[in-house]
Amino acid sequence: MKALKRYRSAWSRHHRSGGFGIHSPFAYQFVCNVWRQRLPYYAYTDISQLLDTIKSSASREQRDKMDLISEKETKLLFRVTNFFNPQRLLQVGAATGVETVAMLAVNSTSLLYLYDPQLEHNALAVRVLQSRLGRVACYDDIDVATKDLLDSSEVSIMALVNTPVDETVLTRLLDARCVIVMRNMRQDEEMSRLFSSCCQHMNAGQTYTNDKIAILNPNPKLQREDFSLWL
Repeated sequence: MKALKRYRSAWSRHHRSGGFGIHSPFAYQFVCNVWRQRLPYYAYTDISQLLDTIKSSASREQRDKMDLISEKETKLLFRVTNFFNPQRLLQVGAATGVETVAMLAVNSTSLLYLYDPQLEHNALAVRVLQSRLGRVACYDDIDVATKDLLDSSEVSIMALVNTPVDETVLTRLLDARCVIVMRNMRQDEEMSRLFSSCCQHMNAGQTYTNDKIAILNPNPKLQREDFSLWL
């Protein structure tokens, strides 16, 4: 049913992704210059090389199990991070570590709080993050990681959610005006449910999604709007 819904909405999502029918100046700028930006960025070469290295050393079955982010999504994540330029980041789930590398590539002074109780068993992520551990604080308690992020709220903050987490964590982040990126919504029904709950919780701000990845911007200065897009 979800696949049929995506098929039926394909044209409207593609049309909206070109900026057509978007009246909010902020949303128009974000969709055209961030979501659908096609110009190359300085970090793209490193991102592509890292993904190629991981792909070449693993079978397709292994890649599916390791939650390897696509190149399109990695570049989008970099652009979103570049646009909001957060000084502090929270990441839920290490995945392969590629997401961390992409976000930290934006600002050499940014720090990332990584919550993943199973990180020590994730040899690939540990290897990918080895050279960046000086800027990554690792946690096995999401409440402590969230508190440390919110304690630094005098600077801009952003969160990436790769795996399901308690809904109260997400609502706390939204209430603190933290931009949230959510992944794996198509593969994981719980992630999709959490996104829907977050949309209901927000009384201001905008969301952008292609039903696989979503960006939630709870900026209180923005009118409450949701945009279904094509990536």
